Amino acid sequence: MSVYLKSRVLPAIVSLATLGVLVGVDGCNTAVDKNGTPEACNGLDATAKAQATVLAYGQAAGKLEQKAADVEAKWLAVCNGLNGDLGEDTSKTSAADACAVLNARVKKALNAGVTVTLDVEANCQADVKVQADCEANCQVSASCDVAAKCEPGKLVVDCNGSCDAECDIKAPSVACTGTCEGTCKADAAIQCMGQCEGQCTAPQWEGTCDAGCTAGFSGTCNGMCNGMCDGANSTGMCAGKCEGSCSAQASGKCTAQCTGTFKGGCTAMCMGSCALSAGVMCNGTCEGTCAYAPGKADCNGECHGKCSAEVSPPTCTGKLDCQGSADCHASCQSSAQADASCSAEANLVVEGDAKLYAALNARLDSIKDAFALTFALKDPIAALAGKTVGTFQALGDIGVSGATCVGASLELAAQASVSINVSVSASASVQGKAG
Repeated sequence: MSVYLKSRVLPAIVSLATLGVLVGVDGCNTAVDKNGTPEACNGLDATAKAQATVLAYGQAAGKLEQKAADVEAKWLAVCNGLNGDLGEDTSKTSAADACAVLNARVKKALNAGVTVTLDVEANCQADVKVQADCEANCQVSASCDVAAKCEPGKLVVDCNGSCDAECDIKAPSVACTGTCEGTCKADAAIQCMGQCEGQCTAPQWEGTCDAGCTAGFSGTCNGMCNGMCDGANSTGMCAGKCEGSCSAQASGKCTAQCTGTFKGGCTAMCMGSCALSAGVMCNGTCEGTCAYAPGKADCNGECHGKCSAEVSPPTCTGKLDCQGSADCHASCQSSAQADASCSAEANLVVEGDAKLYAALNARLDSIKDAFALTFALKDPIAALAGKTVGTFQALGDIGVSGATCVGASLELAAQASVSINVSVSASASVQGKAG
């Protein structure tokens, strides 16, 4: 299974081994308020640099723990749902146990020669406003020039004027004549090196075609299979692997053009919608972020440079090289990543197990969401590792309230790490790789 994530702040997959379980302080109050801030942090003085940094860390830990628990619950629902569709045990009450049941079912299919391929492409964008609001409370040195000290290319400002650099406009759906990070929908054919839904001009494809495949087909067929079914001659329905041609709902590989609705990997021209996390040139509607080339005169979005009419002060979405600000800045980035918005596309191919294909395909939207959120959260959660009371005491006097806040925050970070590890393992269960 391949999962590709592309975002300015969310790097690609990191091995599960990098997610070390944090060691917290036993007995701390880990209750959080409605904003996700640990109640143990209520006594902090946010005007003091060290305590403001502790507060930012607590807010990040609290938000990420809640989000990690939410994603773990999503995997419980996904795996139990699939187990029910497949006639397996649905009585498990934890994601780890429910997904272990699914894992065993998929492994059984793989051992019988079934091929399962699921490619997920997700685009996740952190909430820059959340980061900006958080950083406004960081006690950064007065001599710190954010614009000058920010990592090149990582300075962002809300703009409503001319932008001398890349301008990103985000909305549920926006007219776009730039690079779309998300899904581009266009009436004309566009070059698509990702997931295409509609029509793909390539005479050879891998994915799903509702009209079937007329030649060179290998995969799962929910129509009439003419050729071979699990190695035997076939002119009818096939519950196993079909090779030859398929009259409808062909899922697999084909050497003929899809004349119906296609969904899958396209390496040619796509007419309909194209989703590619790395971005695709779009002249249509973008569901995600439309990135315009430098020099846009009417940038009503995020400008990665100088804007003639700034709506808010600039925010550094990368490394900020200012004395005493690094820890607070990093925690603000994690808070912004906890509120990341994700879109995802998936290409599913199952060869030789029609029941497994039907179950996975029916719940593909839920699977995509769970995958995207899992891998959006795991890196910021990992970034919370290695912090101690001493980390913050080195910045100044954090007081008793600060030490109490750090203790609660470390426990929340540990809980978040455990939850996200369960979710990463659950995501592997869909292909039978876990365990």
